[in-house]
Order: sequence, then C-alpha cells, then structure tokens
Amino acid sequence: MSNPNPRDVQVLPIATNTTVLRARSWTRLRFEIEYALARGTTINSYLIEGDKIAIIDPPPETFTHIYPDALQKCLDLKRLDYVVLGHYSPSRLATLKALLNLAPQITFVCSLPSAANLRAAFPDLDLKIMAMRGKETLDLGQGHVLKFIPVPSPRWPSGLCTYDQQTQILYTDKLFGANICGDEVFDGDWDTFKEDQRYYFDCLMAPQANHVKAALEKLSELPVRMYATGHGPLVRYGLIELTKAYEDWSRAQTERDITVALLYASAYGNTATLAQAIALGLNKGGVGVESINCEFAQPDEIRAAVEKSEGFIIGTPTIGANAPTPIHTALGIVLSGSDNNKVAGVFGSYGWSGEAIDLVENKLRDSGYRFGFETLRVNFKPTDVILKQCEETGTDFAQALKKAKKLRVPQTAATPIEQAVGRIVGSVCVLTAKLGEVSTGMLGAWVSQATFNPPGLTVAIAKDRAIESLMYPGGKFALNILSESNYQDYTRHFRKSFLPGEDRFATFPTVVAENGCIILSDAIAYLECSVNKRMECGDHWVVYATVDNGKLLEADGVTAVHHRKSGNHY
Repeated sequence: MSNPNPRDVQVLPIATNTTVLRARSWTRLRFEIEYALARGTTINSYLIEGDKIAIIDPPPETFTHIYPDALQKCLDLKRLDYVVLGHYSPSRLATLKALLNLAPQITFVCSLPSAANLRAAFPDLDLKIMAMRGKETLDLGQGHVLKFIPVPSPRWPSGLCTYDQQTQILYTDKLFGANICGDEVFDGDWDTFKEDQRYYFDCLMAPQANHVKAALEKLSELPVRMYATGHGPLVRYGLIELTKAYEDWSRAQTERDITVALLYASAYGNTATLAQAIALGLNKGGVGVESINCEFAQPDEIRAAVEKSEGFIIGTPTIGANAPTPIHTALGIVLSGSDNNKVAGVFGSYGWSGEAIDLVENKLRDSGYRFGFETLRVNFKPTDVILKQCEETGTDFAQALKKAKKLRVPQTAATPIEQAVGRIVGSVCVLTAKLGEVSTGMLGAWVSQATFNPPGLTVAIAKDRAIESLMYPGGKFALNILSESNYQDYTRHFRKSFLPGEDRFATFPTVVAENGCIILSDAIAYLECSVNKRMECGDHWVVYATVDNGKLLEADGVTAVHHRKSGNHY
C-alpha cells in the first residue's frame, strides 16, 4: 500500500498494557542489501505500561523528528522508566538523545556490549544502565516481568531478546523480521509474508546460521504466543511455521559440504554492508558461509573457521592509513596456517586512500594464495549497483569453489532418466530485469506459457543467477525470444563468464521497454512481464509472471529451440 507521507508512526494496542509504535517508511532507508526488494519497511518499537513503564527498541535517526511526538501522545514522558535495547546501533543515538532530553530519568536496559557502547557514545552523561547477562529479570508490575536472553551474533554482538511473562510476547529484535511496509500489523497467515521473511533470512541470518541455531535453542524453552519483531509484521498466525522454517533454513546452511570463512571488521558500517552482500551471493551460489566479525571473535574461532573452509574472504576498512588491529590478528592467523591452497578474496571500504585493502591483498599474494576475484575497493558508502556487484562476486566465488571440487570427483555418465529428461526442449530466450539502478540479464530456455487469461508464463531460474534477486512479486522483466538464425551469437555470449557488474548487453543493439527493461532489437518477439508469484523448487525458483505488453518483431522468424542430451545440466 502506498502512502503520501514517506515517514509516519502507526500506533496500535497489541496486548494487555502493550502498544506497538510502527515507524513506517515506504521507501528504502539506506543502501543495504536486505532492502533490495524496495518494499519499504517498518521499524517497530513497543511500549509496556505496568506500574513501571518501558519502551523497547526506539527507531533510528530517520524517525527522530516524529517519534518522540508520537510517543508523547501515548504517555507523559516524565513517567517513562526504562528503554530496552535489543542491540546497539549508532543510528539510534539521535533518538536516544532526544528521549534523554525529554526524560532524563530513564534507565537503559541492554546487553553488556551495548552498555559499553552507550557509555562511549555519551561520555559526558552519567547514564543509568542495567546490563543483562541472561539471568536477571525486570518487574514492571501488573504481572509484566521481563526476562532477557542474550543472542549475540557477528552482525549484532550486542543482541538481546526480551520476553514478557504476562503477555507471552517475545520481543525478537532482528530475528523473524521482514522488510515490508503496509497497514497490516500482524502476519495474517504463513503464506502472506513467507517470501519476504525468507529473503530477510537469506540476507541477514544465513551467514550467521550457527548463531541463529544457538538463539533458537535458547528461545525454545519459552511459551511464546507472538513474535514482536524489529521489522515488518508481528508474527502471530504463522509463528510455528516461521520457527520451523528458521530451523530448516539454518540447518541447510550449516550442513553444506563447501564453506567459506567471511572475515571482516567495520569502522562505520560500510565494510559490514559489503560483507552482507557478498555473503548473500555466496549463499545463492550454494556454499555455506561462516561470517565472523573479527572485532568480537576469539582467535580460536577464526582459526577453526578458516581451517574447515574451502576458501576465505577478508574485508577491511582503512583507519589512519592502516588496517584495524582485529584484521591484523585475523590475517596473522590465516598466514600462520600455511595452507595457501585455499582460494582467497579481499574487499573493503575506505574514505580517502584504502591502504589497508592493499596491505591485506599484498600479504596474501606474497604468501602464494590464489584469488577468487579481483579485489573490491569501495569508496565511502556503497550504492545499489556496487552491492549487486558484491553479490555477484560472492556467487562467482562460490561457483569457482564448487567447480574445483567437481573436477576432483570422477563424473559418472548420465543415467537413462537424465537422458530422457534431456529430451525436453524449450525456446531460447534472453531475460532482462531492472530494479532502480540495477540491471542484468540471462540466457534461458526453461520458459513456458502458463495461462490464457490473463496471459502468463513460467520461468525456471537457477538460484545462483544474478537476475534471481530481481524476480520477486512486483518485479518487472522483459522476455526476448530469439530467432533460430542468430541465437548462437547470444548463446556464446551469455555462456561466458562476466565480471561482477559487467554490462551484459554492450555488444548488442538494444532499446528500452516501457517497463524500463532492455529489449534486444534483433529478437523475433518480446514480452514485458510482471512477476506474480514464485515457488522454490530444488535448485531453481519457478516464477509465474503475467504479460503486460509485447510485440512481434519478425513475423516470419522461427523460434530457436534448445536441445540437450542430458537432464542433469543445461
């Protein structure tokens, strides 16, 4: 649902003495890979009013100008006792400062790492802080006894969930969320937001699946009737299904036979954002990712992750023309292992010169490591295009590791079933998609008409394709149907390896369709489509799309058809 106001706060009661304040944005808040679906988001905070009053998770500075006003309509801020933080974020400081100005009596309730960060952020203030280690409770009165469960992870070392024994609501912070904006406060049913919750998991949770599994085990002991999430709809109707899905998705990540150790530190959050995008690409490429924030990891944890991995990637910011100490420590651990058969990668963000990135690359190169991709150097905050490039870099790295392992294993001949499946043929097409500034394409032959009214088709897309993340409901793409007379040129072109972010259409004549996607001028026909649904099917996504527009460009052209000898590869 659209809204004329790009920012607002929706206030609604959700349980006894409990109110949600949903700070809503219908547009992306910043360049982050988990917002790539561009469906907006809600940042949920909660107000519990017993004899004492607590706020859980005030929103970031994007909403500082409207949030305190919305809160003051709910209560007299002079009566506010506690502010509970599910994790520490510098983006929240402006809102916390505004609350302190209006209610200097408040006590912060948070994890030990958050307590240290708060004191460093407000050095001139004598903050009242209750640091929760996992055994303490906070009695707000009228039955609202809060229990706190530390859930640290590489991305959020200060993670803390809060459980209200009176309402049996679990305030999950980053767990179980989804970035989508609308009027719906609750999830409705499991199918309504499943795709958004899965996308959110793949972007944020998959690289730290071991930590997610540990959190789920801690939380499993609690009788919960609702997940009060940090983002998106509150989970009430699909609670059992989503919990089971998190268990399945996490287990699938940790059981993959090829893993990559993703080591990073981040000064201002930019390197962490790049790491997140690379991790998504690795995940799409079918390898396990062990994401490690070197600022908070123990040396043994780093060493174990690197030793069991097929490859590793190191990301560093540049601080004072050098890499931060945690990166030097991680690099020393890697080099002391003396196993330079592993494939390496280096990336980082910088403000001016980027010496740290060169330092890490040169140390690894001098030690004989081979690189899975050309070192990524990003100046200041990454754009959507750069994040897509990082995602493709991660996918390429994963594919290279899988190909190397496949070459080490003797291949068997195609079975009779695979030979029979290979006789299924399909028209040869080029799919093109665009979202914001990101544009990409792929060669495909698994396309079929699906419906007459409305005219619709299905497309099967491998999970590791770059275009996959643009093919969600609401997305736009163009289907270019190729001619028997010239499809070989496109087949040769699209079967080669592309550098991440490389223009796939630079050598072909093109025009732009009404939906913004690329049309190949020498196709025999094209269709402009809108993604309606998608379904996960093994190693592919099957996308159903309706046709919005189209044109026959070559009336006498014969559609190219792809013939295969086996049904176990393209």
